[in-house]
Amino acid sequence: MHTYIAQLTSELELQQNKEKAPGMEAYMKGLFCFYGVSSVPRKSIYKTWKSNLESPLSDEFKWQLIRELWEKEQREYQYIAVDWMNSWPVSAYREGDIEELKFLISNKSWWDTVDLIASNYLGKYALKFPKMMDQVIMEWQDEKSIWLHRSCIIYQLKYKNATNLERLSYLIGVYKSNNAFFIQKSIGWSLREVSKWNPEWVKATIESKQLAGLAKREAMKYIAKK
Repeated sequence: MHTYIAQLTSELELQQNKEKAPGMEAYMKGLFCFYGVSSVPRKSIYKTWKSNLESPLSDEFKWQLIRELWEKEQREYQYIAVDWMNSWPVSAYREGDIEELKFLISNKSWWDTVDLIASNYLGKYALKFPKMMDQVIMEWQDEKSIWLHRSCIIYQLKYKNATNLERLSYLIGVYKSNNAFFIQKSIGWSLREVSKWNPEWVKATIESKQLAGLAKREAMKYIAKK
């Protein structure tokens, strides 16, 4: 495990840009430290690092490695962790992965990692394990983390016309009274995606749920342009 982390650290430090780091940290509200490695060189580092991983790796080993990356101080490690896990084939997903996803969503939480996990891994997981996702939806309602709540609202973002509208309507009803920016934004975002193919349902939902403010503005963005 240490060898893989050491290899990655060596490459990130070589590409470190101390002039860019402060700007990246400011963009993330000072919540995280950065090496200052922008997207293009980071993706290149990730591809090389991934190609050097032994195959096959056990599920336990993969998640241990993800956790180690999550513990690292610089944010680039978490980006690489998310890129890697989102590249795993759905055939490799296991029902127990949900506990790891919950950990990642609940720790070092911000939109930059949460949204990528929720709309990719969690979204695919929900399709593979629908009954487990039913349970997750109910259990995460009792959690205090707005990031778990946001994940429930947006995990269907890439489903297009396969979106379960009944579930989305239910989730909007559950969370609409939470005025946190990232919750209201996620409600609007999820509705905006649906408006691409079912604008009438979106307009009806806005009215029936009495949505206003940020959620409504986000939901109506595409509709307003038509």
